[in-house]
Amino acid sequence: MTGRETFDLDDDLEADRTAASGRKAIDVRRVTASREIVTCRTLVRVAMAGEYLPVVTELRYDSADPYMVSFLFHADTETPVEWEFGRELLAAGLQQISGMGDVRIWPAEFRGSGTVFLSLRSGSQIEVIAASAKDIDTFLGCTHQVVPHGEEEHHSDIDGVVQRLLDQTP
Repeated sequence: MTGRETFDLDDDLEADRTAASGRKAIDVRRVTASREIVTCRTLVRVAMAGEYLPVVTELRYDSADPYMVSFLFHADTETPVEWEFGRELLAAGLQQISGMGDVRIWPAEFRGSGTVFLSLRSGSQIEVIAASAKDIDTFLGCTHQVVPHGEEEHHSDIDGVVQRLLDQTP
């Protein structure tokens, strides 16, 4: 996009939903009796040099880590780029400017579409992502069906979180 064209996430998102794979845009999968994973495959736009480039993205929520959501950006890299941050930060960003430091989220009307902007900073590099507010809201709604707001502590797998942290230690 050149910035002059219509910024319409919904057209691209609908095309992604009905792709040849036939997969649903949002999938809720039970892993165990007490663990569910919500995924939402969608298309976002990354602001680069005055243009908004489309990037296929997977939003993920795991009830074993109920406070967090993750975004996996399937850009032109060997492995997806993953960002994790609080589910409540994402929910707050639908309503108002939210976050400090590396992750900031805010709502906007952009060329007639409800949009959520995410600013993601890593070192001196900052990426600005535009996503459909409707898709973010639908994704969050599914996560709240799996683990309602305020019930996170009853679903937290502290042992699993500690093990994942230990696995990441060099």
